Amino acid sequence: MAEDGWAEICEKFQAALALSRVELHKNPEKEPYKSKYGARVLLEEVRALLGPALEDEDERPPAEDGLGPEDHARELPAELVEVEGPVARRAVRLAVIEFHLGVNHIDTEELSAGEEHLVKCLRLVRKYRLSPDCVSLYIQAQNNLGILWSEREEIETAQAYLHSSEALYNQYMKEIGSPPLDPTEHFLPEEEKLTEQERSKRFEKVYTHNLYYLAQVYQHMEVFERAAHYCHSTLKRQLEHNAYQPIEWAINAATLSQFYINKLCFMEARHCLSAANVIFGQTGKNPTTEDRQHRRA
Repeated sequence: MAEDGWAEICEKFQAALALSRVELHKNPEKEPYKSKYGARVLLEEVRALLGPALEDEDERPPAEDGLGPEDHARELPAELVEVEGPVARRAVRLAVIEFHLGVNHIDTEELSAGEEHLVKCLRLVRKYRLSPDCVSLYIQAQNNLGILWSEREEIETAQAYLHSSEALYNQYMKEIGSPPLDPTEHFLPEEEKLTEQERSKRFEKVYTHNLYYLAQVYQHMEVFERAAHYCHSTLKRQLEHNAYQPIEWAINAATLSQFYINKLCFMEARHCLSAANVIFGQTGKNPTTEDRQHRRA
């Protein structure tokens, strides 16, 4: 691809990301999704400029059309296939666009279209999902499908997607371990790529989201011990990575203490309440924590 053409693609992609981040209340009252629709137009233009992926049209076996969450879960452990060559790189870039189109449609309450784009994202990079180029993208797409199916009250389907993400993260960290690329880096020049530290921070945040969503799923299923396990893991990781909103964190810790009290685990309950009290005291004093830890990543 010519340098000018690639620069145009990257510019459009960054403009789409900027529009996607505009908060709804900053749009006209009668057009709350104006910025989202603007981002969608740019993403569709980028997709057209990239052209079709061979994996999507010619090389994909027909049987893959019907892959569901259970199929993705059964595929693990994944095999490492590196992203090499122009065909593979185009497929990955298209998958990034499909991911953002999926989130865009979900944000505008078009769930069926959002699901279609997210599933296409998974299909495009399925064989590369254990590679540093794609693992974060794949997990984020599955996390968002987990949220989508949870909102549809299809809890078992949501659970399957989220556990598939959890298993892929654990396999990646065990077998590879290096900080993977953030999906946005596929549209950045080499000199603007993220540092290893920033990559690690973003990837760990993606996994923390995964654990948070699993806690919600098990709470909905009334499997309270599993819900408590994932809630505890989420709270612990939020503290470790300094990625939490104090009031929300304190409420969740206090709620977890009630589970321990009911199980007669009084030391654990006391620890949760003490931690909740300390973190609540940070309200308004800790500018480094994140105000919206559980937004879609």
